[in-house]
Amino acid sequence: MFKAAIFDLDGTLMDSAEDLEAACNYALDKFNLHHVDSQKYKLLLGTGRRKVVESILDEYFENYDENTIEEFLFHYNTYYNKHMLDHTKPYEGILDMLDYLNKKSILTAILSNKPDDFTKKIVSQTFGDKIQYVNGLKDGYQAKPDPASLLDIICDLKAEKNQCVYIGDTEIDIRTAKNAGIKSIGVLWGFRNSSVLQDEGADYIVSTADEIKKIVVHN
Repeated sequence: MFKAAIFDLDGTLMDSAEDLEAACNYALDKFNLHHVDSQKYKLLLGTGRRKVVESILDEYFENYDENTIEEFLFHYNTYYNKHMLDHTKPYEGILDMLDYLNKKSILTAILSNKPDDFTKKIVSQTFGDKIQYVNGLKDGYQAKPDPASLLDIICDLKAEKNQCVYIGDTEIDIRTAKNAGIKSIGVLWGFRNSSVLQDEGADYIVSTADEIKKIVVHN
């Protein structure tokens, strides 16, 4: 049995792509640019908001400066702060899975590349006390796959690395777990397919939330 299950948020616990895309398109409207392709946009998610924005701007501009990035992020964040839960909701089986882990006294935590204030707001309104520890991307930290934030969570949970598993939907999440020296579970309902997770070396790959319960409790 693992002592702690640490989750990514977007694409893992929450189906959030529609609201994230809407925020991006709102910012693009401010620059009079056409909207993103939904499938291409999903492939950018998970890398951290700044990298997503830089990848998008690369498609539209040959050259742009830091001011352009900051202006885009301002519009993106302004919209998202007001609309982050318009369509975003937990994936099927997630709430029951978290309840089950809590009943089994498994510690639950979240580490997201989403800004920390947005992460905490969404988790508080959606999961309440089902999650014991929540971290988004904070000032002074690098985005995943840098393992520093994950290692801090493990320390704060007073757990050993071999007692923890990180659960996510992208190659970034699997790489983060590897960099921290812990096991990983890749989920197939998020923003990447099985071949991406397999190629990255996920320890487990699951297609339902029930499978997470079995791995975490019976490992």
